[in-house]
Amino acid sequence: MVYKTRNNANWPVLLLLLVIGGIIGSAIGQLVIKIWPSLNSWGQVYSIGLPEFTLDLQVFTFSLGFMLHVSLFTVLGFILAYLAYRKI
Repeated sequence: MVYKTRNNANWPVLLLLLVIGGIIGSAIGQLVIKIWPSLNSWGQVYSIGLPEFTLDLQVFTFSLGFMLHVSLFTVLGFILAYLAYRKI
């Protein structure tokens, strides 16, 4: 029997698909909310991450931060992107 194994070298493709899926899901969510304002609670955005942190040392400035803005539509985009990755 031959078993199909998934190579871990495909993680950049998965990451790219998840980013694209999240962006498309958020865009579709904003469009749906404009069409049907009663679905506004589905499009509520939650921010997760580290706010921007800046360290000024007079010689150079170091800034670091990462925020992920997630709504139900973004999560649906992530799920559809993952399912598309599984089909590849």
